[in-house]
Amino acid sequence: MRNRAGDRRPAVSVVTWQRHAGRAEEMAAALGGEAVHVYYPGLTSGVARNLGRYALSALATAAHLVVRRPRAVLVTNPPVVPGLISTVYGQLTGRPVVLDSHPTSFGAKDHAMSQRLLPVHRAMARRAAAVMVTTEHWVRVVEGWGARGIVVHEAPPAWTVSSRPDPGGRRPRVLFVGVFGSDEPVDVVMDAARRLPDVEVHVTGDPARCPAPLQASLPSNVVLTGFLGPADYRRAVEEADVLLVLTTEPTSVVRAGYEAVYARRALVVSDTPVLREVFPAAVHTSNTADAVADALRRALSTAGDPEPLDRAHATQQARWQSQLAALRQAIARGPRRGVGGDANEGRSARPAG
Repeated sequence: MRNRAGDRRPAVSVVTWQRHAGRAEEMAAALGGEAVHVYYPGLTSGVARNLGRYALSALATAAHLVVRRPRAVLVTNPPVVPGLISTVYGQLTGRPVVLDSHPTSFGAKDHAMSQRLLPVHRAMARRAAAVMVTTEHWVRVVEGWGARGIVVHEAPPAWTVSSRPDPGGRRPRVLFVGVFGSDEPVDVVMDAARRLPDVEVHVTGDPARCPAPLQASLPSNVVLTGFLGPADYRRAVEEADVLLVLTTEPTSVVRAGYEAVYARRALVVSDTPVLREVFPAAVHTSNTADAVADALRRALSTAGDPEPLDRAHATQQARWQSQLAALRQAIARGPRRGVGGDANEGRSARPAG
């Protein structure tokens, strides 16, 4: 997407209030726009600090849109506030707004706040040029609201890694990527690690969110890496033989799975229909310790074979190009302004399933 001659406004501003800016930066690069990462790490604990953070973030987001006047906005949801600000901007200026609605924005993964705010999400969706979602299930939900849903996953990362990890005389290494979220069976990973004493298992995420009983009984071959910034995360992926990503949420398309394929690393993921479809070359496992340990053994036994990794990479690149074309088309169609009531207005906003 390019601006017209002499127009210095960004083609698209990709707005996120999340701690991680990687997805926003990658989407912005793919669309020829700019990433707007609004996050105040010093204001993340306590009610007063969180309210202050939201107020500052809202002001910063509104100021950016007013000053930069992007020709389109793509905004992460949740939280709902930047989506609301972007929707108002789109309605006032006639510029298209795309919601990047993660499964939690529909109330999945026990996200109670998003469940309560589903009517707001629905109102924004019906005014958006499109709503980016992870699966066709959410497309149907969004279309039931009278909005446009499109499946869009992950753009190629800005970083690259070497084609194969350097063993350096160390044990095989598994990188379990997570944030100690409610859908991540971390206890299963710990038990699986006990069954693989010759394998080093690195677990990402803030250790403060790791349940105390798990920390107290940490297996000797497990390393809690803490939160990893972009450079440290790239290095962790490069040094891993296998990436492990588990979820109990059936509509989740795990970002780290995409990163594994882009990095040409062996991948083990939970066995859900959507993850089988998106990652056909991965080793799929049920979320039990024995199954995960067995899946890791199988993945490690073939981790050095480049042919299946190259095929998976090519398939993923082709899928991304198709999704990117659909996203560009949705933005080009323009905004939906002044959407009124329709036959869906009386339905419950809570999605089925």
